[in-house]
Amino acid sequence: MFKKIRYSIVAVFATVILTAGLMAGCDSTPKTIKIPYVQWACAEAETHIAQYLLEEMGYEVELSVVQAGVMWTSVATGAADVFTTAWLPYTHASYWEEYGDDVERIGVLFDQAVLALVVPTYVTIDSIAEMKDYKTEFQGRIVGIDPAAGIMEATRNTLMPTYGIEDWKLMESSETGMISELERAINRGEWIAVTGWAPHWKFFAYDLKILEDPELTYGGTEEIVIIGRDGFTKDFPDAAEFFSKWTITADQLGEVMYMINIEKMNPAEAARAWIEDNRDIVDTWLP
Repeated sequence: MFKKIRYSIVAVFATVILTAGLMAGCDSTPKTIKIPYVQWACAEAETHIAQYLLEEMGYEVELSVVQAGVMWTSVATGAADVFTTAWLPYTHASYWEEYGDDVERIGVLFDQAVLALVVPTYVTIDSIAEMKDYKTEFQGRIVGIDPAAGIMEATRNTLMPTYGIEDWKLMESSETGMISELERAINRGEWIAVTGWAPHWKFFAYDLKILEDPELTYGGTEEIVIIGRDGFTKDFPDAAEFFSKWTITADQLGEVMYMINIEKMNPAEAARAWIEDNRDIVDTWLP
C-alpha cells in the first residue's frame, strides 16, 4: 500500500513538473526589447518614457545610443527591436525608401513636428530667402548636428542651393555641440543660424524664432513614427498595443526634455517623475 502511495505521489509530482515545463515551453514570447536611439533631446525623452513603461509591463529593455543610420539598419535587420523617432515623410525619407519594406510602422507618437533653421529673436530677418544678403553677419555658416541626420542632408542638398547659399559652410557637429554654439552666440549677441526642429527644449530655454521657408525645402509638417522590426507586433503584442496607443503633445514632451536638459535630471529619473505626475494620461496608453 505504501508503495502505491509513493508511486502515486511521484507520478503526480512528475506530471506537475512536465506540465509546468510544457507551459514554459509554449510561452515563447521574448521578454527583452532592444531600443536604439540617437541622442537627440526628443528621442532621449521618448525612449526613456518607453523604457519605464515597458519595464512596468514586465519587459527587460536594453537601450543603445547610435547614429540615425544605425538606428534604422539595426531594426531593419532585426539586430534591434523598435525605435521611437522616425521623422516621416521628409526627414527620414531616404531611410524609409531603403528599409520601409523590412520594418513595421507601429504608431504615430506626434503629428506636428517640423524641421527649420532657427535663429535668436534679435536677428532682424524672418525668412531663409533673406539669408544670402547677410553672409557676413552669419559668418557664412549654418551650425548643424551629426552628419547622418536627415536635416543635414536636406540642408546641404536642398535648402542651401535653393536659397543661393551653397557657398556657405554647413558645420557638422552634434545636438550638444549645436546648442553650445547657439548659447555662445546668444551670450555675445552674435547672429547665428542652426539646424533645428520642434518639439525641442531650446525654445523653452532661449528666445528663438523659426525662419520662414517659403520654398518648403524642409517639406511640411511631419509625424514622429514608432518603427519596429519585422515581426515585432507578433512577438511583442502588448508592447505593440502600447506603442500604437501612445501619443504625446509638444508641451508634454517639452516638460520631459526641460527636466533633462535644463534641470539636469537623469533621463530615466525625469521620465519616471513625469509619468508619476501624469498617470491619468499615461494609463490611457497602456494595454
